[in-house]
Amino acid sequence: MKSLVLFFIIAGSFYGGFCSDRVVGGSDAPEGAFPYQVALQIRNSLFCGGSIIDNSWILTAAHCLDGQSAEKIKVVAGTTTLKNGTGQEFEVESLKIHENYNSKNVTNDIGLIKLKKAIEFNDKMKNVPLAAKETKGGRRLILTGWGKTRYPGQTTTKLQKIDLLSVSDSDCATVYSGRVDKRNICTFGIPGRGACQGDSGGPLVLDGTQVGVVSWGVACARGLPDVFTDVYNFRDWIEQNIKS
Repeated sequence: MKSLVLFFIIAGSFYGGFCSDRVVGGSDAPEGAFPYQVALQIRNSLFCGGSIIDNSWILTAAHCLDGQSAEKIKVVAGTTTLKNGTGQEFEVESLKIHENYNSKNVTNDIGLIKLKKAIEFNDKMKNVPLAAKETKGGRRLILTGWGKTRYPGQTTTKLQKIDLLSVSDSDCATVYSGRVDKRNICTFGIPGRGACQGDSGGPLVLDGTQVGVVSWGVACARGLPDVFTDVYNFRDWIEQNIKS
């Protein structure tokens, strides 16, 4: 996954664009268990994750698309193993970054990819429903991604999954000195378990519904919360753009 933009705070470097390697402390995802998960690649190299939300649209983070061009990106779907010849490849028609995305503060970190050819859904490629309500603290969530399993290190070829707990906005804002708000979801930062470089843009899911997009955090699984873009608070923006 594309390393999340590098940031530095008291605790160390961020991923979010930061250090989002492969999921740290996770386990191999069963084949077909997460049919909405996709990999974003440039020259056959993973730089970010994403999710299928419509047969022609991929949801990801704005920082994954910032400075990129559609013709260079390839979307790989329908596989849990990133090796040549696995999965189905899709060319990209256009990229859409939120108009108010701020790369310095990593706010409004959400983006869309339109595919040149629509996906034909099957058991290994399906869309994920979007959150219809806010996610409260203490909920059990699932994060998936091909990011690094340790930092420093290499991204993995096998999709990883991990269970995480959501943290209230107020508690997370206290940790990060007010840098998060209702546009974000945070997950509990247990040392050795969390997102890392390469997981950026990937889906955070609750009961089969996508509630978050990997945005930023302190690299990687250092015991501080991971920060996600809250899908519910951007649902109108998403729906307006995929219909336009």
